[in-house]
Amino acid sequence: MDVLREHWQLLIPLLLLQVALFAAGLVDLLRRRPEQVTGGAKWPWVIALFLNIIGPLAYFAFGRKD
Repeated sequence: MDVLREHWQLLIPLLLLQVALFAAGLVDLLRRRPEQVTGGAKWPWVIALFLNIIGPLAYFAFGRKD
């Protein structure tokens, strides 16, 4: 617990980044048709969005067909 008390200033920006990437990815995914998503199905990308910061970054890099 002492580690969290000492380093909470570092955790807050990471948490905010994770929440912002998740929200932006989810909104983008919900606005797209399945044909505009890699693989043609949205549900795998919804699951991927829950994978910390890596999931949303993978969605933005590989999940969209733009």
